[in-house]
Amino acid sequence: MIDILCVSDMCVDLVLRGDVRPRFNQVEQLIDDYALELGGSANIFACQFANLGGSAGVAGWIGDDVFGRFALQRLQSAGVNVDRVGVHPRLKTGIGVALAEPGDRAILTYLGTIDATQPEELTSGLLDACRHWHLASYFLLNSLRGAWADWLARCKRAGLTTSLDTNWDPEGRWHGVTDLLGQIDVFLPNETEALAIAGESNVLKAGERLAAMGPVVVVKRGRDGAMAFQNGRRWEIAPDSGEALAIVDAIGAGDNFDAGFLRGWLLRRSIEECLALGARCAVASLQGAGGIEGQVVEPAD
Repeated sequence: MIDILCVSDMCVDLVLRGDVRPRFNQVEQLIDDYALELGGSANIFACQFANLGGSAGVAGWIGDDVFGRFALQRLQSAGVNVDRVGVHPRLKTGIGVALAEPGDRAILTYLGTIDATQPEELTSGLLDACRHWHLASYFLLNSLRGAWADWLARCKRAGLTTSLDTNWDPEGRWHGVTDLLGQIDVFLPNETEALAIAGESNVLKAGERLAAMGPVVVVKRGRDGAMAFQNGRRWEIAPDSGEALAIVDAIGAGDNFDAGFLRGWLLRRSIEECLALGARCAVASLQGAGGIEGQVVEPAD
């Protein structure tokens, strides 16, 4: 039995680096570097979880193309179970093209296989195969958005714990998330997402309001560390006050944090320890290209 399963928002990331802004009218500009890496929040999360000694798997689709084969190889090399990944007969593998600078990025995304999984593919076999279900990229997996409430209820009845990281809503509407929180054990938004979903302007009020709906709420705050909220209690981890980091890019930092926190949580460690492991994974990710290169690697307990 696998520790964690999730539906993959299957894609690769083409990361371009340089202190430039795109300009039209056929203006050509030079960049500093580029990298092709495995993308998708669920994929990055699963790789980091596996690199921490846990067992993780993804379900979804790749295209019959070079990007799909690259993505599958990267997942397998990290030890992620890909038995539930198929080759789609029509769609190309999704791709995100990111222009990255230290601490920020702009992204253009082709959906392709990112949103290929359909509700009828959420079967009882998935429930029998894992102990925990992680839901990533809620707003990109449009085909499944209406199916999650029933699926999470099925997870609860089957004895699975669950977690959710919505990631960004491209439409800026944030609909449907609060309806799921009563069935979620751990909710992992970043600060901007937490404020938008809670309808608050203060992170403390947002965390408390979201936690009152049921889950452990972990708010990722970037340079300001992270906070966790549960049953009226609050925990906080401050940013590292040591030497300045050599940040390559911020791609996947939040997904790596999720993997670290949930690895600790599933091992029944304290919230403080879970926050510390999540933060360590996020900081390591900042120092590597894309979401995979800088991941923390630890042996299984």
